[in-house]
Amino acid sequence: MSAQVMEYWLNSHRNAIIYMFSLKPLEHNLLKGKPLSSKKGQAEAFFLIDDKGNMWILKKFHSARSPDRKYLSKISSLLPNNNGFACGKDRYVLSRGLLKRTFGCYYTRELDNWLEGTILMPRITGLDWANLADDIRDSNINLGELQRFTICKNLTKLITLLEANHCCHRDLSCGNVFIDIDTLDVYLIDFDSLYHPSLSMPKATTCGTVGYTSHLSWNNDRPDPAKTWCEYADRYALAILNAEFLLVTPGSKFTGEGGIFNEDELKKQRGSGINSIITKLRSKYPGAAQLLKTAINSSSFSDCPSPQQWSNLYNTVPGLVVTPPGLDEFPEIPTDYFANALRKSKIQPRIYPAPSLEEMKFEIPRIPKIWTPSTDIQTKPTNKFKINWRNFI
Repeated sequence: MSAQVMEYWLNSHRNAIIYMFSLKPLEHNLLKGKPLSSKKGQAEAFFLIDDKGNMWILKKFHSARSPDRKYLSKISSLLPNNNGFACGKDRYVLSRGLLKRTFGCYYTRELDNWLEGTILMPRITGLDWANLADDIRDSNINLGELQRFTICKNLTKLITLLEANHCCHRDLSCGNVFIDIDTLDVYLIDFDSLYHPSLSMPKATTCGTVGYTSHLSWNNDRPDPAKTWCEYADRYALAILNAEFLLVTPGSKFTGEGGIFNEDELKKQRGSGINSIITKLRSKYPGAAQLLKTAINSSSFSDCPSPQQWSNLYNTVPGLVVTPPGLDEFPEIPTDYFANALRKSKIQPRIYPAPSLEEMKFEIPRIPKIWTPSTDIQTKPTNKFKINWRNFI
């Protein structure tokens, strides 16, 4: 149904007015007459272009795999104010009626109904890490040591901001991390599994991607999304991705998802592949190897190396400038924050009316008697004389 609705729109060769944007689908470069799309996980993403040449993604969830609209609508307001989250901040959750009846533009009732619950978001520039890693393996792109650490630093900064906002992406992987090869800026996509204390966990949600999912995410032999519905759950995948950024070279082996870790070994916390990666990492960057090993052996997500620990490592890299996030990137303190904090604090009982002195349990200090030396002062003159009053007559 999705492909058919989009195919009709594509073959009309007309733009459609959706909300306030004039858009049309892109044609597949190999399949003529078919819309360009990508199926992944719980949704299919169609590629659009607007009348100004900007690229957009229209995400349609598979049947019975869509989070509820209330959950989806809250995500953009919870993310930090940073370009690395533009895909989540600048997106629109569409509904029926947003497809406009405009002269010369495409409109059908089927497309209008189909848009219900879809997400329109800007396409992020750059390559996802899966494709960039392939280009490195094929020697099409060469990254120097400083460039690799810069990518690590920029991803770590985004996780720092997420944690400061009490958020967790919950599905960091080679497909959800985009890198601008010119600037080395990092962007995250796919925020439809986002954790925040104010949100309820959707029934249809993930707990990670193969090759990036922690042993902590499993309940016996089954993946359990509830295990990752918490703060700090991104720290494990952060360690995995940082190791990949530093180690992928021409000829590097890869797993089915495009990474270098085997999910069965990550689940068991041991294996020849893990040992080989840690050994190779230790030979070049022993500090990074120790942080990776700590994550693999962790007993909880809070035990995994924090973004600050990774930043401390970057500070030891010559020539790498680590700039802290700006104040405008951290969440604003709500105006009622301090009022709520005071309301939760224990108020001491007032002493009213004031008690009398007899009721106060303290003794009035006695002033000690001060000894003063006595002096013998003569009050009479020593020379006696007699006044002759006749002299005054």
